[in-house]
Amino acid sequence: MAHPLPSNIVSTCDSGLLYCFAKYAYDVTGGMFWTFLLAGFMIVLFIATQRFGTTRSYGFASIIGLLGSLWFATLQLMPWWVASAFILNGAIGLGAMVIGQNR
Repeated sequence: MAHPLPSNIVSTCDSGLLYCFAKYAYDVTGGMFWTFLLAGFMIVLFIATQRFGTTRSYGFASIIGLLGSLWFATLQLMPWWVASAFILNGAIGLGAMVIGQNR
């Protein structure tokens, strides 16, 4: 399938310019652009919040990943099977954070 060039998106976009560029990035990379962007953001959050403890930083990063994956999947910028993996990770992170808080 031939993808339009980004210069053609400006003249043919009818859903909003930002969404058209986001959809273009999704189409060109097969949906992996937003997956890697979200995973990278979660890694940065995990490293940035290490001073609060590993359990809390993992829980915080996974919950942010859960919310981001729901948002991207709802906008159809990420496949639902990938979003399901982020949702499962978020549930595990929330559980780890709650268990770690009770110790």
